[in-house]
Amino acid sequence: MYGIFINAIKEYTIQNEGYSVWQQVCESAGLEDDFFINSEFYPDPILENILKALVHFSGKSTADLYYHIGYWWALHSVPRLYLGKLEKGVPAYRQFILDFPLFINRLSLIYEKLTLTQFHSVKVSEEAIDFFHTPYRLKEPRFSEGVLRGFATLFAVPDQSFTLHLLDRSGDSFHYRIQFI
Repeated sequence: MYGIFINAIKEYTIQNEGYSVWQQVCESAGLEDDFFINSEFYPDPILENILKALVHFSGKSTADLYYHIGYWWALHSVPRLYLGKLEKGVPAYRQFILDFPLFINRLSLIYEKLTLTQFHSVKVSEEAIDFFHTPYRLKEPRFSEGVLRGFATLFAVPDQSFTLHLLDRSGDSFHYRIQFI
């Protein structure tokens, strides 16, 4: 796992749970140092230990924590990584969701050892997009839901403008339908 993802979880924790919780997480996860270089690759157990400790110290269920991390990641990390202009409104959100798999694939050009989370989106109609997500690590549908709802907030799309349904969960893959109203 790259430092950029661990740093995002660190930032989420400090901002939402407090620095003292982050320190407890680091101690519980056995981290001697909490400095991660974004472009450096770290063994996956580091992330796993951080997440286990964060569930414990945050008081949130795993599903709720993953939702909040996904939502936060969409609002805070994606704008720093996305080179396009983030226009507001449903049309821009719809196009971003359709183009998001390309954005993720571009990250593999920057981070050569990146084991990509798989995203695929299909325009079903003018009112619907099917979004498929096969996560590499955070294998919880609530993470994916948090990401998609975070994108909606990022694009200033009110909750009443769309519905989000988990249509299928096959193993570690999640199939959502985003229905625009």
